[in-house]
Amino acid sequence: MNDKNERIILLIIKYTPPFFIIFLSILMSFILFKSNNSVYEKEKNITKQHLIESNKKIVKSEVIRLNRYIDNEANQIEEKLKESLKNRVNEAYTIALNIYNNNKHLGKEAVTKIIKDALRDIRFNKNRGYFFIHSFQGKCILLPIDSSKEGKILLNYKDKNGIAVTNEIMEKLKERKDNVYFTYYFYKPGDKSKEYKKISYSKYFKPLDWFIGTGEYIDDFENDIKEDIASKIKYLNSSEIISDYYFIFDAKGKTIDNHESINNPNQKYTNPNTISKIIKETKEKKETFVTYLQDKKPGTNKATNKTSYIIYNSRLDWFIGKGFYEDEIHKIISLEEKIISKRLKENLKKLIVLTIFLTFILLFVSLYMSNFLERKFKNYRKQIESNLQEITKQQNILAQQSKMAAIGTMIGNIAHQWRQPLSLISTIATGLKLKKELDTLSNEDFYEGMDKVNDTTQYLSKTIDDFRNFFNSNKVKKEFTIKDAFENCFNLVNVQFKNHDINIIEEIGESKIYGIQTELVQVLINILNNSRDELLKLEPEEKRYIFINTKEINDELIITIKDNAGGIKEEILDNIFEPYFTTKHQSQGTGIGLYMSEEIIVKHMRGTITIENSEYDYKGKPYKGALATIKLKVCK
Repeated sequence: MNDKNERIILLIIKYTPPFFIIFLSILMSFILFKSNNSVYEKEKNITKQHLIESNKKIVKSEVIRLNRYIDNEANQIEEKLKESLKNRVNEAYTIALNIYNNNKHLGKEAVTKIIKDALRDIRFNKNRGYFFIHSFQGKCILLPIDSSKEGKILLNYKDKNGIAVTNEIMEKLKERKDNVYFTYYFYKPGDKSKEYKKISYSKYFKPLDWFIGTGEYIDDFENDIKEDIASKIKYLNSSEIISDYYFIFDAKGKTIDNHESINNPNQKYTNPNTISKIIKETKEKKETFVTYLQDKKPGTNKATNKTSYIIYNSRLDWFIGKGFYEDEIHKIISLEEKIISKRLKENLKKLIVLTIFLTFILLFVSLYMSNFLERKFKNYRKQIESNLQEITKQQNILAQQSKMAAIGTMIGNIAHQWRQPLSLISTIATGLKLKKELDTLSNEDFYEGMDKVNDTTQYLSKTIDDFRNFFNSNKVKKEFTIKDAFENCFNLVNVQFKNHDINIIEEIGESKIYGIQTELVQVLINILNNSRDELLKLEPEEKRYIFINTKEINDELIITIKDNAGGIKEEILDNIFEPYFTTKHQSQGTGIGLYMSEEIIVKHMRGTITIENSEYDYKGKPYKGALATIKLKVCK
């Protein structure tokens, strides 16, 4: 930023705020003065509408929430019933099993009597629930509500739908081997005139080849749930604010629960005709707001308009609602009107005084801030220049360290690459010399040996070219294929991997990318060398793999390199790209390889690089290792 731009910014900071504030304050004062009355009326109407809408939203939200709770409870009736039956039978099963284990030496008949005596008088579910026992021969062992059937074969008993209950339960238990739920119809205790729908749960008692069960009538259990829901709503309606309550009534207009019925159970607060209209309208619309005249408002006994949100719950045939009274809204509106009027007048006076005061304050603050910012700008400029120099210096040091580390690695690679060819040349020369001394050297042997020496020296020359290209200082960006980059990489490091029995399994495409090829090769070598170092820690008999894959997805080249060395410790995964961070001994690593790799991929090639742990299968065997993923833009 040049000096001219800095001066312009400082002038803007110095003079614009006070002029703008003065102008805006005068304008706003004038507008408020002219429109004070209209604002008053508008705010009054808005407040009224807001209060009504707000109350509607509140009661609607609360009624919907209550209805959801009721629906949830109603929909879980059968599940709760089944769970209750299962728990009861498990209790009886445990009792019977304990009795059997403690008394089986007394004989089957004695044990049977003890179990029957223990379970016969147990009652639950408001004295409706009891346990029954049948043998798998169809014999009734225990039936407390009709002991005359005990000892008899009941395989032929059928309910009103013709279902042989005992036989069906036995068949289903044989299929499942353990327990079964079963739905049928049966008489209620004390009522032989009608069969009611019932759900039973039976469990196989293996020691005596019995099944122990119990059941419950669905309508009775549903009524219990309704009573439970109603009692919870009574708790919700226990608020001291008598006008804030839920109300529930059925399709006949009978009140299930409300605040009114709690305080005055015999008092009728709403005309029956009004309730009938509400029932009809709500049943048609399923849920709706209804405004009506309530004959007597709780607490005042005066006729008052009320707006309620009511939902028809078809599952229980209930009408659930909550509302608010208009007279309470009017009280709030009246208070709000006075507050609005007073506030507008006070605001107008304060604004005029504040405008004058702020003008002087802002002028002083602006002059002070402009001088302060000018000093800060100059200090920041010096600090930024100093930081840039330091960062550049550090980057150069890191780059040099990375280069020296790479040179050290490459020298080792050259030694590995040359050892075998030099040995071959030495062997050929020694062989030819020996044949010459023994006078057995033929022209064919001589030329064949010379050809091999020539091929080997050509290979050594190519190796020198590969290493020279890797350290070439020419940093010109150009297009190259990812396959060429990997070939150069393999030429430099392949021998070390072969010598350590590391299998490289590759699927490399011909995708073109743009950048400095030697830099990408440096990144690939860093990743492969890290994998190599970790793979060398495996036991000698273990297979060592490196998998390389490249693919294009949406103009993006994705390179993945993974090994089976066991992965990286989770606690250090977040630190692996930090400079000088290494898990190796100082003699083995500098800690800047992955840092420089990230610098090259992110800053030089505008890509991304991530390293994580990966679990996978190869040839039917599970492996775990590090997975490096590089994403680069492809050239089209």
